[in-house]
Amino acid sequence: MGKTIIEKIFSKKAGYEVSAGQSIVCEVDQIMTNDASGPLSISIMKEHGREIVADPSKISIFMDHYTPCPNSQVAGLQQSIMDFQQKNPGIRVTTTGYGICHHLMDEFGLVAPGRLIVGGDSHSTTYGFLNAAGIGVGSTDIAIAMITGKLWFKVPDTIRVEFIGSMRKGVSGKDVALYLVNRIGPNGGSYRAVEFGGSGIANLPINDRKTICNLMAECGAKCGIMPYDELAEQYCIARGIDHTNPVAPDADCVYAERILVDLDAVEPVIAVPHNVHTIKTVRELTGTPIHMAMLGTCTGGKIDDFREAAQVVRAMDGPFKSEVLVVPASQKILLQMMQEGIADLFVRKGATLLPAGCGSCCGSSPGVPRDGFNVISTANRNFLGRMGNVKANIYLASPQVTAYCAMLGCVGDPTEVLA
Repeated sequence: MGKTIIEKIFSKKAGYEVSAGQSIVCEVDQIMTNDASGPLSISIMKEHGREIVADPSKISIFMDHYTPCPNSQVAGLQQSIMDFQQKNPGIRVTTTGYGICHHLMDEFGLVAPGRLIVGGDSHSTTYGFLNAAGIGVGSTDIAIAMITGKLWFKVPDTIRVEFIGSMRKGVSGKDVALYLVNRIGPNGGSYRAVEFGGSGIANLPINDRKTICNLMAECGAKCGIMPYDELAEQYCIARGIDHTNPVAPDADCVYAERILVDLDAVEPVIAVPHNVHTIKTVRELTGTPIHMAMLGTCTGGKIDDFREAAQVVRAMDGPFKSEVLVVPASQKILLQMMQEGIADLFVRKGATLLPAGCGSCCGSSPGVPRDGFNVISTANRNFLGRMGNVKANIYLASPQVTAYCAMLGCVGDPTEVLA
């Protein structure tokens, strides 16, 4: 019997052939954590008398959830990360404002085809965009992985998603991702891998692949994995990323479920409060007041996301009619936005530019909406209390839809202004 992509990756890391349902212990290629979950992992290590890691070069800790640092308690947690690095030279640590963990893993060239990457954040599924297995785990698991370089896993079965066609004007990877999360459901992907393929894959840019894999965490998936194709190869070559270990499924492998997605049929959608899985078309919500908009986060803070939003904003006259927060995924992206005039455009339209980080998305840093606010965001979660206020309503949408709504002050369809 043939193997799926995730079965092949685990087989290689375990050193023997494995199949879905087996429990294994294997080496991991990279370990990622941040200032939200990392300090607890460090504390767990200390409780067990361990402060030295197996391989510092495999570990990255990003200070991104509390940017800028909001209080002395968090300052102490961030200091514990710096102290940990002093005891383990070689661990990568970034300071606040440098960028969001999932994007920096890519910027640093740590995501590569065939790699097994564990992250102390659920949206580590993002790394599947480049044919890697990115798996979110808890703080205890991260502590074990740092100490031993290994971790235990149950090999997941796989949902196969086949794309056909291509996205029409005004539709992006965020719309496709929300459509998929709605279709799979909140638990439909629980402890399953989501493997993507089909003729339509060639029509999905790398930026959209990142967004789709990022959102797979919202249906409970263990990971989401894109194929290694010409686009992935070009991406690796341009960035000097090791692409000697790509993984493809066998023709006779067995899938737990198959889903066919016609990209031509996907239209702009919005996830409504307070559930990522509940979506409505933009047409259904047209005219809904929008008091605040957020462009950014690990899901929607990539340079191509801002380019898409800027295309909409440039096509419209006047200032933003909603309060707007702009949160790039990294300092590098901020510099690109400045060079391309995007940052200037947004600020002149009335936006507030915030440091690269996760705080505005999860409510741990500036950007908390007021009571009764309807917020539209390019982020990945909108449960009650997300962004720090249980009395606000969070809607999730693509960069184009979010920008258009901010310009109108209410929900509308950006295809009306896109050439």
